[in-house]
Amino acid sequence: MDKILRKSDGVVSVLFICTGNTCRSPMAELIFSAMASGKNITVSSAGLYAFDGEAMSVNSQQALAEAGIDGSQFRSQSVTYDLVEGSSLILTMTASHRAELLMRFPEAADKCFSLAHLSGSGDISDPYGQSLDVYRQTFAEIRKCAAKWLDFLTEEGISKKLKNS
Repeated sequence: MDKILRKSDGVVSVLFICTGNTCRSPMAELIFSAMASGKNITVSSAGLYAFDGEAMSVNSQQALAEAGIDGSQFRSQSVTYDLVEGSSLILTMTASHRAELLMRFPEAADKCFSLAHLSGSGDISDPYGQSLDVYRQTFAEIRKCAAKWLDFLTEEGISKKLKNS
């Protein structure tokens, strides 16, 4: 994780990856964007098998709306070389997403991790096609893991880790 670099302007660019870019990774993008507001962090998301321009799932939008986050303008995109190359940190929803991404873009190995990496938990569960309650649970999983990454990326988090070393 020592290879996670800020761009020359001091900005960290975070890319979230899932399968279709309509449920988990868009929720992660918007949750993390809200949490990182005012910090030198940009956030985007993409899908390994996404169709460009699709709206976020209704239940994802609802789970976000309950937290005061508007997902109505979100549109999906497929992962590309430019997105991977332009990212400081890539966070996947599952270990298999990470493996697939690294098969396509092996040069991203030093900056690609699962979202749950810092929390020591497993994959982020896939709510696709399930009830709103399942989407709420996925939202909570993402928020918990995202908070750990935000702490890691901020100067406070880096300072805490150095003091605890």
